[in-house]
Amino acid sequence: MYPSLCLAVALSVTAPALKDKPPPGPPVVGRWQCTALTIDGAPNPQWQGLEYEFTADGKWVIYRDGRVLDDRARTYKLDPKAGPAAIDVDEGRPQPAAFRVEKDTLRLAIDTGGGARPARPEATGKGIMTFTFERVKGGK
Repeated sequence: MYPSLCLAVALSVTAPALKDKPPPGPPVVGRWQCTALTIDGAPNPQWQGLEYEFTADGKWVIYRDGRVLDDRARTYKLDPKAGPAAIDVDEGRPQPAAFRVEKDTLRLAIDTGGGARPARPEATGKGIMTFTFERVKGGK
């Protein structure tokens, strides 16, 4: 009886440890409900009912009142060359953006006017859309 107990103990001590979980995807991955929107420096009520979802495979979906807005192909790409909080969103043409995720809040500034990437996710001004989102609970 002791030899089998010793073998079990020896196997448990020498067995390889389980691998750590893979690192999570980019911090933007998930579904986000908009709570504020500024366009060209002015607050805009279009945020109501608006949700964005960023998928791990680089897709970006817009929802309005819980339904997919349209069937347009949207993609996003993180731009590490431009910095850790740089993202390019694409709805037919790339648009440079800046983002920050803090806990369950996503701040996102997108240049829609063909200019340079916003310097920070709270940037406002002509040609810039600035969003504040909260992570959808129970979402991805």
